[in-house]
Amino acid sequence: MVSLPSSFSFLVLAFNHEDYILEHLESIKYLVERYGSSIDVEIIFNDDLSTDKTVEIADTWLNVNSSIFSRVVKIYNHENLGTCSSLVNMIREITSEACKMTAGDDVYSFENIFEYGHLSDNCAILSGIPLYLRDSVLSINKSDVFHIVASDVINSGNGLGERFKGVGVINSPSLIYEPCFLKDEKLLSFLSGFDVVEDRAIWLSMANLCPDRRFDVIDKVFVYYRRTLGSTYMVAGSRVYADSKKYHEYLVSCAPTQLQRLLLNNRFYCYKLKNRILKKVLNFSLYLYFFRVLGRITSSFSRYSRLDLKLDKHVVHYQEIQAAAHDFSDRNLTL
Repeated sequence: MVSLPSSFSFLVLAFNHEDYILEHLESIKYLVERYGSSIDVEIIFNDDLSTDKTVEIADTWLNVNSSIFSRVVKIYNHENLGTCSSLVNMIREITSEACKMTAGDDVYSFENIFEYGHLSDNCAILSGIPLYLRDSVLSINKSDVFHIVASDVINSGNGLGERFKGVGVINSPSLIYEPCFLKDEKLLSFLSGFDVVEDRAIWLSMANLCPDRRFDVIDKVFVYYRRTLGSTYMVAGSRVYADSKKYHEYLVSCAPTQLQRLLLNNRFYCYKLKNRILKKVLNFSLYLYFFRVLGRITSSFSRYSRLDLKLDKHVVHYQEIQAAAHDFSDRNLTL
């Protein structure tokens, strides 16, 4: 029998999500009402000074639905702090055994996420498989999914310290972290040194804190990942670049050999190129990655072919979440 956590935190990072925040919150409500009756569920909501009506909408929803949570924490930034500082503030508020963080424009699936609150022995990060959400249509990005699986296959037996040294495909919204590492002061201090790209800071910190712990990938869809015109990588390009440069400098400073430093410098050089073809053609690390995948191609395709992501069921679930969001808006909002 699966051991459920006695308490669980949903962390919501919001910025200009007025068109999507109700779907996100209703998907949390679905999970709490369906699976969370025996669990103390808290929600920690952070808005990073949205310029639209995200706060007004979310505040109304949280007030109406406060009874389904053991604790509601609202953090409405008075200045735009960036994703990393906002996340640090949220992590410091966690009082539960397990947690899941996601942006306010993504949507949770119907999978019982509480069953995965306690990660298996020696696992520090658990990844699901994403479905992509664009213009209210769910889809499977076959290339991304294959490379998520292949990245896991070629890193079989490797701990975090080895896994994050090379190139691979990871979908950050689909990850569940072991809270004891997420709340470590060394991780929070490192994360505070960055601005808007939080995932790589967390991965690098966890690789240092627990290099031998595993990164597991399972064939469950936890999140419908939505990339919009308001996504950080599109609206905060200069801030993303500054973070990427800082990550690069950190990695180079830690690289133990000249070859590793050469590969890192080549990778960052390619990152800066504007030509999308040259970005890939000139990237030596990609060739190494594809060589490793080729060596495990049979295992990678075999595992990929066994995936059953239940797209039809997820489409029905998303339609139900959409309907719940529309119903809440009609009954409670006069925007």
